Amino acid sequence: MRRLLAGALGLVLLLPACGAGGAPTPDSTTTPDLSTESDRIVAELSAVPALTGTEVRLSSGATTGNQVVIDAATTSTDPAEQRVTLEEITRAGWHTAAFVPTEVRTSLVGPDGTTLDPRDLGFPRRGADSAGLFAMFGPPAADEEWRP
Repeated sequence: MRRLLAGALGLVLLLPACGAGGAPTPDSTTTPDLSTESDRIVAELSAVPALTGTEVRLSSGATTGNQVVIDAATTSTDPAEQRVTLEEITRAGWHTAAFVPTEVRTSLVGPDGTTLDPRDLGFPRRGADSAGLFAMFGPPAADEEWRP
C-alpha cells in the first residue's frame, strides 16, 4: 500500500513537468479561432465582384491535416473570368492566417451549373496540395518562412 501511494505521489509531481498539467503549453494558447478566420475569408471574398455566395470551412485534425474548404457561386458565364475567380478563392484559402494548409479544396459553380475546382488550375486532384499552392502563390500568410 505504501509503495502504491508513493508511486501515485510521484506521478502527481511529474505531471506538470511533462506538460499534462500545470501551465498551458504554447500550442494550447495559440490555437487559432477557425470560425473567426472563416468569417474573415468570407468578408475578404465578398469584395470579388463576380461572387454571389461563399462558404468557408477550416478544419485542423490528425486525420484531415489543416484543410480549407471554400464553396462559391458566380454570376459570370465567361470561362476565363470563372478561372480567375477560382484562382482568387484558392489564393484566399492558401493565405489563411489560421495555419499553413495541407490542402485547399475550392469549388466555383457558375450560373449554368458548371463547376470548377483546383484541377482547372492544373492541380491533379480536387484538393490543391501545399507544395503546388506554394509554387503558384508563394509562401502562406500563416508562416512566411514555410517551405514545402
